Amino acid sequence: MRTALIIIGVILLIGVSGFIFASMGLGTIKKMVINEVDLAKIPDGTYEGRFHHIRWTYEVKVNVNNHQITSIKTTNKVPGREEIVEKAQKAIVDKQSLKIDAVSGATVDTKAFQKAVENALIPNQH
Repeated sequence: MRTALIIIGVILLIGVSGFIFASMGLGTIKKMVINEVDLAKIPDGTYEGRFHHIRWTYEVKVNVNNHQITSIKTTNKVPGREEIVEKAQKAIVDKQSLKIDAVSGATVDTKAFQKAVENALIPNQH
């Protein structure tokens, strides 16, 4: 009986710790402002950007040609988030804007990805 209680206690502790870790930073990223990029000020080229906050890390290469985003590639592994990244990449390229709707069910991941793209392009506005 005592062993069973210890096992249950350990499982609960792991579960609570996992929940706390999983939810850390959610509020910060949800409140984060995504700034619009003036593509008219971005020269042709490939720009690298990164966003990292707790468990969200996105590293991107953004290609710009004739003041248009032609492609966005993620340069780091994002296990389990490939579909989210793909949808966000397509939306940004199609709309030519960082102001896209969040991928359904993935608001925080979408915003973290948008911020990586913003970080690639904003320092390059002249």
